[in-house]
Amino acid sequence: MSSMLWTAPIEVVVDIPSTIMVAVALIFTLTACLFAVRFSRSIGGELGSAFKFVVAGFMIFAISRVDDMLKVSGTWAKAGIDYKRVLWVPHSAIVVVAWGLITYGCYRMWRTFQV
Repeated sequence: MSSMLWTAPIEVVVDIPSTIMVAVALIFTLTACLFAVRFSRSIGGELGSAFKFVVAGFMIFAISRVDDMLKVSGTWAKAGIDYKRVLWVPHSAIVVVAWGLITYGCYRMWRTFQV
């Protein structure tokens, strides 16, 4: 029997305090998205359009909070998904994209006020 066919069982760990903290972080992230959209609309103009990149970054970051909640609650492990092997890199890529958009939006806002 080939060792390639054998996989170790996935350990299911449910971390309730972390799940609560990540859920609260998700709520705060979604709340920030709401206020960011409202701010972007009310400010308008070049600053408002620059802030839309920050809004997009916030929303993408919210997706990463959902993924983290599924991870710390043990949902991925219960579904038989090895998080470290399957989702670690995609999760990190999503976070990089989110913060890249936030950084670009902040850069554009800074450029708006440069004389």
